Amino acid sequence: MSGIFDNTELAMAFQFWAKARGYDMAHDGVQFQNIETRNAWIGFEAAHGPDGCRPKGQQLYALIKKTSEYAHQTDKLFPVRVGTPPYGNFAVHGGPGGVYPLKDVTLYVIDGDKQYRLG
Repeated sequence: MSGIFDNTELAMAFQFWAKARGYDMAHDGVQFQNIETRNAWIGFEAAHGPDGCRPKGQQLYALIKKTSEYAHQTDKLFPVRVGTPPYGNFAVHGGPGGVYPLKDVTLYVIDGDKQYRLG
C-alpha cells in the first residue's frame, strides 16, 4: 500500500499548506487519521501530483557548475524556476539547496530524450 510520504516533496508541501489552515496532521505513515485532512490530502495530491495542474511550456532544469561552491550538492539535473531572488542574486529556485545564483548553474530544457543547454 502506498503511503502519504511516498513523495516527500509533495508531502512536505501539503503539510506546510495544511498546518497553516489548521488541519489535524496526525497520521500512521500511510494515511491521515482525520477524515477532513485525509480528503484535503487526496485533493492536494490530485491537483499537484503527476495528473494534476502543470505549468504551460517546458520545464526548466539546472545543473550546478563544477566551479560553483555548491557543486558538492549534486551532479544531476533538477527542475527549477527562475524568479525574484529571496536575497542577493539567488534567482534560481529549486534543487537540493533551494536557491542558487544564476552564475552557479547551467540551465537546460529536455525534449524527449534530448537535453538542450540554454545560453
